[in-house]
Amino acid sequence: MNNYPQIINYLFALQRHGIKLTLDNINTLLKPLNNPEKDWPCIHIAGTNGKGSTAAMIESILMKAGYKVGLYTSPHLVDFRERIRINRTLIPEKDVIDFTIRMKPLIEEITPSFFEATTALAFWYFSKEKIDIAIIEVGLGGRLDSTNVVNPLISVITSVDMDHQKYLGETLEEIALEKAGIIKPSVPCITNNRNSNVLDVLTKKCISQNSELTNINDISEYRISSMSLEGTAVDLEISDLTFKDLCLNLPGHHQIENAILAVGTLLKLKDKLKISKENFVDGLNNVCWKGRINLITREPFAIIDVSHNASGFERTLSFLSDYFPKERLKIVTALQDDKDFEKIGGLLSYYSNEVYVVDLKLGKPLNPSKLSNVLEHNGVKTTIVNSFEEIQEKIFKSTGNDHLWLIIGSHYLAGMAYQELPDVTVNQTS
Repeated sequence: MNNYPQIINYLFALQRHGIKLTLDNINTLLKPLNNPEKDWPCIHIAGTNGKGSTAAMIESILMKAGYKVGLYTSPHLVDFRERIRINRTLIPEKDVIDFTIRMKPLIEEITPSFFEATTALAFWYFSKEKIDIAIIEVGLGGRLDSTNVVNPLISVITSVDMDHQKYLGETLEEIALEKAGIIKPSVPCITNNRNSNVLDVLTKKCISQNSELTNINDISEYRISSMSLEGTAVDLEISDLTFKDLCLNLPGHHQIENAILAVGTLLKLKDKLKISKENFVDGLNNVCWKGRINLITREPFAIIDVSHNASGFERTLSFLSDYFPKERLKIVTALQDDKDFEKIGGLLSYYSNEVYVVDLKLGKPLNPSKLSNVLEHNGVKTTIVNSFEEIQEKIFKSTGNDHLWLIIGSHYLAGMAYQELPDVTVNQTS
């Protein structure tokens, strides 16, 4: 086992151990690496929706400010190495190989999960490369997530909603409490949540940890000056800064809220980080984050989006309905089996008359007939397709731009779309 394909197969085989909500294994893995998580300051981000986008925005701003920035996110779309990058450069294959060979005896001994091993790899690599700062996205939940061994400069909690109930709890409050588990003693916390029950949970947790809580909605105001399928411009007032026509190249109303959270996070760290107003402007205009209402072609119109829970679907579909009414929106989707397919099916039925359900057989996929039955019951023309190649041919036999093809759902579906549509122009690159 000394080449990259073999190493990757070995790491992915760790998925057989499932999800482990404990910090025992990650602490065991990090100890012989001399606890690399202590070698760099970081920003820790939890939440249901918007974690990755917010992380990418913070990364972009910090890079414009001249920092060497490590970014750890999950899942990837096409290449495993997307999860671990420094200044947008993916971790080299050699480092993945070297780490895995070095740690294999311990991995065999304690049988960590895939995510536990990957987290240790990321933390080791960031230390090895002597980054200035890391942005760490929680994998699942927060309290018992492998990333929760860091001691961050600030804890960030994006929008909290229903997802992964099997692991995080059946109520919004239970899920919020798991997310709030990343809040550390005397470390400030910032959020953009609006739900009063979620805010109550975060407030109580911060009080117990003697941590200052900032609700970004209390210290910011914005007005949209223009919006399109390729981005948004807003006039923003936040703390003591005013931005006129601040341009964000990730489209959607929800991305405005993520952007304000990213700006607010870095403003809270103004005593520790040197960031100019121009850095904020340039950073938000140059975010690189695939799969977020990513317009890949105009002939025909086609968008890839990784919304994979009901709240994410609703945000994306609501935004796109301003540009494409129900009869002009054709949807291609695939879900994992832990998603609320009945609620998602209802949303798809409200916003589209034609849906293609892809039987991807990747991850732990939902049986496509379950979603198809919901859609057909609601009067939607529904087709189950056995592979993305089938729908790819149909999309690009389309002519003109009367319709929008929306590829939405599982990250596996988005990854397949990016792999199978290699010749289109993508406006958000890695």
